[in-house]
Amino acid sequence: MSEVNAGLQLTAVHAPTPLYYVFGYLKVLTPAEVLHYTDHALRHSSGAYHLVSTHRTPPFDDVFGSAAARAA
Repeated sequence: MSEVNAGLQLTAVHAPTPLYYVFGYLKVLTPAEVLHYTDHALRHSSGAYHLVSTHRTPPFDDVFGSAAARAA
């Protein structure tokens, strides 16, 4: 959770610099989306991790464009 809070503060201080979390299967979330998607999730009692629902998250290419489009 401290990572997400730091991301929100970084985004606020350095606006309009965007911050994204890219997962191994190339789904993309912003810190605000992580907070939104974990709000209803069960959290580990130690706070070591949060489960994030990514079934509605956009794929990398939808956010940043395809590799061919970025190369053009």
